[in-house]
Parts: sequence; C-alpha cells; structure tokens
Amino acid sequence: MKLELIIPNRVEAVEPAVNFVRSIGIKAGLPEDKADELALCADEVITDIVRFAFPKGEEHFFVVSVKTTPSEVELIMRELGEPFDPDSHPYLRERALKEGKFEGAGIEVVKHLSDFFLFLNKGRGGKEFRIVKRIPSSHVTELFSAEELSREPRETEGYTLSKVRVEDAEDIAKLIYRTYGYTYPKEDMYYPERIRDFISSNRKFGVIVRTKEGEPVGYFAVIVKEDSKIGEIGEAVVSPSHRGRGIMKRMLSELIGMAKERGLLGLFGEAVTVHTISQRVNRKFGFSSTALLLGTFPETKIVGMEKRYGQRVSVVIDFLHLIERKRTEIYPPRRYRKLVKEIYCEMGIEAKTGRKRGKELPPTSKISLSVNSSLKSAVVVVKEVGKDLIERLRRKRDNLFKRGISVVYVDFPLFRPETRELPNLVPYGFVFAGVMPLFHRERDYIRFQSVSDSYDVSKIEVFSEMAKRIKRVVGRELREVGKAGR
Repeated sequence: MKLELIIPNRVEAVEPAVNFVRSIGIKAGLPEDKADELALCADEVITDIVRFAFPKGEEHFFVVSVKTTPSEVELIMRELGEPFDPDSHPYLRERALKEGKFEGAGIEVVKHLSDFFLFLNKGRGGKEFRIVKRIPSSHVTELFSAEELSREPRETEGYTLSKVRVEDAEDIAKLIYRTYGYTYPKEDMYYPERIRDFISSNRKFGVIVRTKEGEPVGYFAVIVKEDSKIGEIGEAVVSPSHRGRGIMKRMLSELIGMAKERGLLGLFGEAVTVHTISQRVNRKFGFSSTALLLGTFPETKIVGMEKRYGQRVSVVIDFLHLIERKRTEIYPPRRYRKLVKEIYCEMGIEAKTGRKRGKELPPTSKISLSVNSSLKSAVVVVKEVGKDLIERLRRKRDNLFKRGISVVYVDFPLFRPETRELPNLVPYGFVFAGVMPLFHRERDYIRFQSVSDSYDVSKIEVFSEMAKRIKRVVGRELREVGKAGR
C-alpha cells in the first residue's frame, strides 16, 4: 500500500504531516515506540524542508509518501528546493561539545532511528529522502525449539498437494529454516506473521505439499508483481530428504494453472545460478531465459549443497507467457539489436525493429527508483530519456553504492524509439542484463546493471543455450568495466 501527501512549505503543515506518517506506521504494524521514532524522523526532515529548502517568502509544495509491506514501512520525501548535500554538513560530536555547533545533528538522529536511510540528489529532479522502519515480528527460531526445527519429516510414498492457507505459515517458515538455515535471501520467510499477512493480502498464492501424516515437505508460491499483471515464481523449497521425487515439478504445474485462472499474462522465475536445477525445471515447463542478473541475492547456503561461492548469488530470468504473443515492435540499442531479437525468437515472438524516429530529448529524464534495503539492490525504471540521463544514472548509482547497495538495475522501455539511440553504457559502468518481458505496466524493457563488487563469471552456472549466450556478453562487458573477478 502506498499513500501520498502533497503539502506546502508552511510550518503549520508539519504537524498534520507527521501525524499522518505515525498513524500509517501504526496501522501497518509498527509498535507505538517504533511509530514514534518514524514520526520523529519525519518531523526532522519535513521541518528542514519547510525551513530551508526554498527561498523565504515563496510558496512551494513537496511530496510525502508512505509505502507499507508486511515487513516494513518506507517514508519517502521529495522536493525541488535549493541544492543540499547532508554529507557536506556532517555532525561532529567534538565540535558540538566544544563550540556548541550542532550542524548535521538532525540527519544524524534520523540515521540512528531508521533501519535504512538514503539521500538522493537528483539534479534537476530535486532531492529525495528515504527512511525505512522494519516491523518487528517473531522469527521462526523464537517460536519453535531447535529440535523441532531440525527434525526432518519421515520418508513416505504418498503426498498430498493443496492451496496455501494462512494456517500454513508456521510450517512454511519451518521448511525454509530446515533447508537454508539462516541464509535464505528473502528474510520475510522466517517470520510466520509476515507470511500470513502476504497470503491474506492476496499478494501471493501458492501450494504446499504434505506427507500422508500431514508433515510439510514442499512449498511453492507466486508473488504478484505490483506494477504489471505478471507473477514471480519466487518462493520454492523442498525438504532435503524428499528431493528427487517430482515434488517441485508437481507444484510448478499446479501454479501455472492457478496463474492462468487469475488472468496473469505471464510468469517469471529468478533461478539461482549456484546450480541449474531450477533452470532445468523451468525449461521443461516452457520457460525461456531472457536475462542474467548479477548479485541479486546475498550468498546462500542450501542443505545438501555445501559448496561456498564467495560472492552474491546471480539469477537467470526465465519467462513464460500465459497469453499468445506472435509479434511485437521493439527499439533496442543498436549494440544489442541482434541478441535482443534472438531472445524474442527464443520466446516464440517475432520482434521487428521499429522505424519511428525518436523525439527531441527533453532536458530532464523521468525515472523512478525502488530500493530493497534488505537485499541491498535497487531498480531504476526510465520512463522518459532526457539529456541529463547518463549523469543522473551515474550520480544515483554512486549514491546508492555509498549507502551500501550492492547492485543497481536500470530498465529502459523497448517500445520507445529513444531507447534505440542510447549510447554505449559500458564506459559508464552499466553492463547488459537482458530483456524483461511485460515487466512494467505490461510492457517490455531492456535491463542494464551496475555492481559494486567484482564477479567471477565462471562460478555462475546457467543451463539454456540462450542463458549461455547472455552470460558471455555479460562476462565480456564486466571485463571492460574492471568488475570480472577470478
């Protein structure tokens, strides 16, 4: 859920805005003390915007929005005021004690009270403050004994499959813990309460497999994408002692049918590249590899697969259309035209290069940013290319890296002629990732990526021939930007 306020730069607007933020935090599940901390952060930043962002005597407006999920509350404040960089005004404790100068103390308080803080200087696009407070929940290890969590279900010949219900949340969390220990990248899956909230909100649907005795041994779910009518087959687990019995295939077959019944246009999977098991299963069900995303998840340890890789886990995007698409018109950058058309051909789509001419670029690009602070990743969606695009992308990427983000993905619309005229992004540190079909508002995008760490591409295991071709391009461009590890 996302709610937004547009408020004037007047002192009397501060208190209602802060109260709004606090009330949303409490409704989202923050305890009162954590909601108070979020409100204090809002008060500090909003007050600074009102007092200092705009010339005195001039009326301006700025945006305060609150986005909530079962696991966190994100506060975003955007304004088009005078240039400001909080890093240029650090809080120095010794100076404050000796000279009584408390410059930067407010931002220091915000950083201390938030679980994640990000300031973005967007050039002509203004400035943006992002503050995240995580909603406390009981971890599965706090709900069950170590003996119960480590106990594997007995081997059996018969299994039952049923749709996931909120009552299954605890069993799902146990399955995740038994299989991954503490290393499963999606932290919400360790918290039964968060799983219940996601299921009851209809943001995900799935299946669970049990033995004849009722013990859970398999779980698979689809997470419905917020900004497009597609879903991610994003949560899958089979108990180690019950692998190799067709459980994963049976669950995926059921999910595809459920997705069609719900009217989804497609499904995609982020198949990890520490092995090719998921990629092979996806291939058997008609999925096509369209992209290779570097460093999507922190390093993961799977029971039964003990090898360590020493780098973040990359994924192959496998996509399955649930509707018929015979042809489309695209405008890929010239450097990648042949490969992009081959990716479409692999999906059974005839992609014709459009002939429309791009319009004259406006001074300012239109872009949006989504940050996943727990996975340390960010996605930038370019809605309109402007003359300032490259500089904005570089500045935004560098700022995100400085704040601990490990990988930044950038999506360009393949349906806009301006994308065809993009310069080579490799000299600026952005390498090819692939095609993201129907990914935003049911339209296709081409994705690029920039990573803060080096990657040993030889450790990335891919299965399909198309994934291997994409990997070769990614590896070559990583070497060009000096991010190819050994």
